[in-house]
Amino acid sequence: MSKLNKHILNCLLFTFFILLSVTGFSQNNQETQKHLDSLTLKMFNDMNQRDYDAILEMTHPKVFEMVSKESLKNVFKSMFEGTEEFTIDVPKTIPDYKISEVFINENDSLQYAFVSYDMKMNMTFHNQNFDDAAKEMMIPMMKSKGIDVTFISENSMSMFMNNRMTIMLKDNHTNHKWVMVNYDADSPLFYQIVPTSLLESAKEYNQNLMLESAKEKEE
Repeated sequence: MSKLNKHILNCLLFTFFILLSVTGFSQNNQETQKHLDSLTLKMFNDMNQRDYDAILEMTHPKVFEMVSKESLKNVFKSMFEGTEEFTIDVPKTIPDYKISEVFINENDSLQYAFVSYDMKMNMTFHNQNFDDAAKEMMIPMMKSKGIDVTFISENSMSMFMNNRMTIMLKDNHTNHKWVMVNYDADSPLFYQIVPTSLLESAKEYNQNLMLESAKEKEE
């Protein structure tokens, strides 16, 4: 793969990063579930309305210790409005989503839940065409990241991301305010943001999602 292709892929995967059982106790609180449902709807509506400031307001504050709000806002703009290199068409829709029960880890005042959903989008490159060899290399590479790619033309592709997962959480670091962070087991940033007590739970929940999806395809 050319250096340009690698650069585009790295930008794309970073953009996607930016948008169970545990030692603890489960919480079946209807009011909390309703609150998380309203936050999830707000998250999707803010994306549909391209309200970047609202999205940043819901983002985990630790993200801004690594990336400034202005830089992250520019990433969102690049994703939704396009750049000289590429344009991403993200449908304005509310996907079917599922919210897990709320879990509590009293040792670090942590509460969290997982929101899972599928996501579709199209991506068009303005200065890049992919020949058959590049397509054959790109498709399995994106597949390994959980993204099914179908090339529509030499410079555009349709992407389907199955079982995307957003973590809703609150703890001392968020001033006990519910915030969100996208699950990305391949990103070093993810491990610096999410509490260690949550990492294994998120991994297990995500693996269960993929296992259920694989079983459904076999039926």
